[in-house]
Amino acid sequence: MHEKKIENLLKLNNDERLDYFLRHCADFEEIWGLSVSEDEWVVFKDLDGKEIFPVWPEAALADRCCFKEHKEMGASPQLISFDDFIERCIPDMLEKNIFFGVFFNLNKEANLLDPSALKEKLEEEHESLYG
Repeated sequence: MHEKKIENLLKLNNDERLDYFLRHCADFEEIWGLSVSEDEWVVFKDLDGKEIFPVWPEAALADRCCFKEHKEMGASPQLISFDDFIERCIPDMLEKNIFFGVFFNLNKEANLLDPSALKEKLEEEHESLYG
């Protein structure tokens, strides 16, 4: 990903980053999370005690915006296919009451969505692209 594109995307506000995330993920059918190992995904608690699974539309954004604490743990971007995200990841997070932190920026700002809301938005966007 070109550096200028990264800079421009990071200037977007939360709602604009959410829109970009939905469009990009539905179009390219991939979502990026952070993992420490193959089966160990990064999930953290926010100041209110909510558990958060951070996700980004592209690996370069996940790498750039992951928190210092996560980098120190050895976390790196990990691809999740669109189908796996919808069919496996979302139900798992719903069962565990874990929210998604969609497209964190460098200031640790993101939209927090419950799994059902994110699934609905992604499926709606995917349907608009692919029918």
